[in-house]
Formats: sequence, structure tokens, C-alpha cells
Amino acid sequence: MINDQIRAMVLAAGVGSRLKPLSDQIPKPLIRIGGRTIMDHIMLLLKRHGITNIISNTHYLADQIQSHFADAKDRLGVDIQFVYEDQLSGVAGGIRRCQDFLRQSTACIIMGDALTDIDLSLVYEQHKQAVKEHGCLATIAQMQVEDTTQFGVIVTDSLLNPDSETPSRVVKFQEKPQAEDALSNWANTGVYFFEPEIYDYIPSVEEAAIYDVAGDLFPKLLAQGKFIQAVAVPQDSYWADLGTPAQYIESLADLASAKVNLDLGESISSQALISDQAVLEGNNEIGAGVKVGAGAKVKNSIIWDNVDIPEQAVVEDSIIGPDYVFNGNKNITNKVLAKSLS
Repeated sequence: MINDQIRAMVLAAGVGSRLKPLSDQIPKPLIRIGGRTIMDHIMLLLKRHGITNIISNTHYLADQIQSHFADAKDRLGVDIQFVYEDQLSGVAGGIRRCQDFLRQSTACIIMGDALTDIDLSLVYEQHKQAVKEHGCLATIAQMQVEDTTQFGVIVTDSLLNPDSETPSRVVKFQEKPQAEDALSNWANTGVYFFEPEIYDYIPSVEEAAIYDVAGDLFPKLLAQGKFIQAVAVPQDSYWADLGTPAQYIESLADLASAKVNLDLGESISSQALISDQAVLEGNNEIGAGVKVGAGAKVKNSIIWDNVDIPEQAVVEDSIIGPDYVFNGNKNITNKVLAKSLS
């Protein structure tokens, strides 16, 4: 638990294009898994660690996000305010829009589309120690990964100099390197703790309309000799970007096998009507108002609200968006389907 009164920002402006056509209807932070939206899980994670004063930037389908969190104080026990971006401006650009709020304390910055149970208190304690000893401006939570081609990779001083007196100090970043080129297999999770001074290094909108954290801000700080550190979180921590259908379904299985330490809701809604003659196999997420007809089978799939699965239909390893209507095809495998908005 973090006892200091710090603030947090949840980044929620992205489009989520790899989840189309589902993301045509649903902003990525509101993707549901484990009976809650991803962003609900993030809010509850922040609250678990004592952080309840939160800001979030929005852009794509912003009204849906703000409406969903209109009752956040009562439902989740957090205070959240939103800043709308009419144009996407990069991760650091979004942070720039919220800097007046964030400058009031150390701040936790976390992505609004990542499913994670990272121990924020552990990362924060090591951040504050590095601030005291080295004037650290930013701490990055890092995790070891097998495939470096999917992640931004962090190189710390200890990897280049085993006798370093500052082993956690970041000295280099690599963006999705091939295995033979990777200097590390430690991935940037996009979970950060920032000190107020760091916002002085983000240029104005006029100077840089689009500005990133990993690609622009961090390299600038390194070039100026500023101290950034990376903190390894325990390997049993969970962290996944639900940016692809395959990862979405894989994370559903991870929840079912208790690999993720989160406060889960109803995976199978009590408001779903499932025939006694229907079959549910594997790990499924089924929303309110769903009807599953007699003889139908649903396996390892995510069915959003108000979908009527016909009798004898088979849905396997698939994602079906809200209000989708079956038009003849009763065998759905490895598909992402959503109601047409045209």
C-alpha cells in the first residue's frame, strides 16, 4: 500500500485498431474480461495500492468511457476526471494535457488497455529510493519476455557493467529488436512513476504536436544525463496488452487458471439465458442479455451483451460484439464479429 497522497493517469485515448471490428463499437479501455472492463481492473488495481485520485485522457469514443465511469466514486471508490483530446498527440502528448493535475505529486502513469496485477507499491518504493539517492525522474516497471520483437526493450547499467553502483539505471532503449540484436529481454510494461520535474522536458504543442514517452521523452532525458531507472517486477506478475483477438482469448484462459491476481466480476452474466441443452466448454465470457439456444456450443469465446446464439450453432475461439445478429452461418471459429455500424 502506498501511504503517500500520489496521483495517477490512465491513458485511454487510443483506437485499438487491431481489435476491429469490435473496436468500431467499443473503445479498447472498455473491452470486458473477467466480468469487468480493462479500465475497471486498472482503477481497482490503483485503489488496491492506495491511489484514488486519477485523471484520464480520452479521444476515440470518449463519450462511452466518460459515461461508463460516471459512477466511479460509488462503484469503484475512486475519483476520476477526464481530459478530451480532439487530436491524438502521442503518449507524452496526452500526459502534457494533464500535467497541471499530475505536477501536484509523484504520479503513476499506466496504460488503459493493459491487463496487469503489477505490484505498484513495490515499484513506488524503489522509485522513491532512487529519487532520494540519485534524483531519479522516472521509474519504469520491467518484465522479462521471451520474444523481444513484440516489445520495447530496456538496457540497464548492470547488463553492460556488472560492477555498476547504479545497476537499475537505464542506459539504452531498443524498439522491438530481433533476438540476435537484443541487448536485453526486459520489456517496458508502460507502467511508470514520474516526478513533477519530468514535465519540464515535454515540449509544447507548438514545438511537437505529437510526442511519445518511450520514443521521444526517455531518449531526451538519457541524452541530457538524467537518471531513469527500471525496476524488475516479480516474474509471477501478470501483464498483457489485450490488443489482439488472440491475446484477448489467451488472457481469458489466464484468468480462469488464476494466473492473474485481480478482483473479478461475473464471467458468465446472471442475466444471460443459457439453454439446459447448450454446451459451454473451456473458458468463456458471456454478457447480459445473451441467449444460447438448445444444442448450441460455445467454447473459449467472448460473447458480448444481447447476442442470440441460435440452436445448434457452434462458436469457438471467437469474439462476438454486442447486438450481433447471426445471418445463416451457425459455425463460427477464430472470428471477430461485430454489428455493422453502416
